[in-house]
Amino acid sequence: MTDRQRNGFILLLVVGLIAASVVVITQRKTLLGLDLKGGVELVYQGQPTAQTPVVTQDALSRAVDIMRQRVDQLGV
Repeated sequence: MTDRQRNGFILLLVVGLIAASVVVITQRKTLLGLDLKGGVELVYQGQPTAQTPVVTQDALSRAVDIMRQRVDQLGV
């Protein structure tokens, strides 16, 4: 096999691999995360209980921070 034939074979192999990659990539279904799929919207309201008769802004901020930490750990 001459250098020219070998180079042609390598070029053909690379082009074939690229073509196969394009076919595989276009056929796969893209899995969208919650941020792109639409997700869910929740609205929370703080309500007084027997243990905490007054809902303060500080309590709401702490609750938001706790929920944000839990959600961020999941990678959402």
